[in-house]
Amino acid sequence: MTARASAARSGAVARTIVNRLAGLTGFRHVIAMVLAGAFTALALPPVDAVPALFAFAFLLLSLDRRRTLLGGFVTGWAFAFGYHVAGLYWISNALLVDGDRFAWAVPFAAAGLPAVLGLFAGLAGLFYVWLRPGGWTRAPALAGLWTLSELLRGTVATGFPWNLPASAWSFSDALLQPLALIGAYGYGFFVVLFALAPLMLLRRTGRPERGLGVVCLLLPVIFAGYGILRLAGAPDLDTAQPIVRIVQGNVAQTEKWKPDLLQAHLAKYATLTRTPLANTRPSGVDDLAPPQLVVWPETAVPYALNREPRLAAFLGSLLSPGGLLMTGVPLRETVPGNPAKTRSFNAVVALDARGRIAARIHKFHLVPFGEYVPLSQWLPVGTIAQTGSGFTAGPGPVSFSFPGLPRIGALICYEIIFPGAVTEAGGPRPGLLVNVTNDAWFGVSSGPYQHLVAARMRAIEEGLPVLRAANTGISAVIDAHGRVLASLPLGRTGTIDSPLPAPVTNKTLYARGGNFAAILLAVVALAAGFLSRRK
Repeated sequence: MTARASAARSGAVARTIVNRLAGLTGFRHVIAMVLAGAFTALALPPVDAVPALFAFAFLLLSLDRRRTLLGGFVTGWAFAFGYHVAGLYWISNALLVDGDRFAWAVPFAAAGLPAVLGLFAGLAGLFYVWLRPGGWTRAPALAGLWTLSELLRGTVATGFPWNLPASAWSFSDALLQPLALIGAYGYGFFVVLFALAPLMLLRRTGRPERGLGVVCLLLPVIFAGYGILRLAGAPDLDTAQPIVRIVQGNVAQTEKWKPDLLQAHLAKYATLTRTPLANTRPSGVDDLAPPQLVVWPETAVPYALNREPRLAAFLGSLLSPGGLLMTGVPLRETVPGNPAKTRSFNAVVALDARGRIAARIHKFHLVPFGEYVPLSQWLPVGTIAQTGSGFTAGPGPVSFSFPGLPRIGALICYEIIFPGAVTEAGGPRPGLLVNVTNDAWFGVSSGPYQHLVAARMRAIEEGLPVLRAANTGISAVIDAHGRVLASLPLGRTGTIDSPLPAPVTNKTLYARGGNFAAILLAVVALAAGFLSRRK
């Protein structure tokens, strides 16, 4: 048998298997879609099994066989449900930190959240069945609808754009560089097209679709080529820049808020800040000056610094002259106009060497049920983070200036996952992003790795370096091209010293245009699908 005949036979067998699986009906069809979505999640970090993306083919073939809008909705929902169950399993770990109070909620987190997030993909499936694109436009139409559904997922009800398809290519610095042009949503359009490329090559619908399949299969090569060229022009670290220190205290979540351990945790951070030599530095960097900027993780200081001037003065004494400490801290203050009431914030406070508060930035994307309870007047449950009545949301991303440092924007926890929403709209543009977080809630799981990838993606999109301080890891210095210059792994106590990476010279195309490219790609793909609708 010739090689060509063998390839043709293999292709026929593959078509038969895929068609039979996609042709299942009823409950078996729903289960097959859930399993296909869960398998696709293997492409996400830290597994990075990129071929798992090809399971998108089952979604497209199944949608082509649906005859009702409800069938299209259920198909899209089931696929996304499996994807999010497998990709977000680690969220349940947060509920087990205080299992006596919240273990009952594990099924709601493990299945309820994916079920809600799946609604957006369900709408994509519904509209695909309504559109019924024909020929070569089927794959682009699905990619366009998936892109729009991800935009909705990242926006509606404050949004939760975790594990966007673009993160499946995070194993390569070069492959991520197109984010600077079209952002994570726009890049996800091409990731889905790549995922559907083998199906386009297997189907016998004519040369246009097979030709498109060849091009889509080569997309990683094309994008990697662009990325290699872009990285070739990236500057090296300049040791003349201000030195930063990131402190990773590695305090277990089960011990973090025990009253008799609070001072010991604070002393641990103070000792690490005073340590002359850091545990980790970027490769090839030696003999650094004392740090001018020190960053501690989310709620590393367990006391309200705006009410503790002596503690603030002590923390300032840890710094070198002219230095700045940025730390996560819970703040409490009286409500303006109602001194009998108080409100709390999950915040980042910047302290100078005299212990004066140079800036305070409040978290604006609060975690539902973690930091506040939606519809709290009707739901008799407390917050997972034990914040009493919950935190008050801040106004949005803001930045501040401090002598000797670039303008700094601060993001707390998962605020870094939102494309196009990490710098203040219409305000002064920062030259540095600081992300403080506490991923100890999620233990040793996929969550911290996926969170780090999101920070790398925002660095590329905005063309800004990111300093990431995580309580139990993964802390990192990330340059403006998304490269991790130095990091501390999960479960490690230590510090990172590094010269401050420079931002890109000019604003990236994505920083200027936002998600316009993603919407344009989706609209063009859907217009092509509409013009080629099947009867």
